[in-house]
Amino acid sequence: MILEDRELLAELARLNSDVAPFAMRIIDGTVTADEQREFADRLETLSRRFHARATGTTLVNEDDTTDSNRNGRMTYSPTQ
Repeated sequence: MILEDRELLAELARLNSDVAPFAMRIIDGTVTADEQREFADRLETLSRRFHARATGTTLVNEDDTTDSNRNGRMTYSPTQ
């Protein structure tokens, strides 16, 4: 297993361990909108990383581009 795969699985484990406490905070009504967006961003980022790994593509961080219409999203680029 390569380091990148280990890092991906470690992030999955961290996210997985955060789900139950986060869900309880949602039920209790103690989680803020910003915290919900941050958690959703973590889920989306991890999902995109798994998808890229499965499809043999790489992720391109669009924050690093000058195109203002992309809103800081990650997109897929075929692996060369």
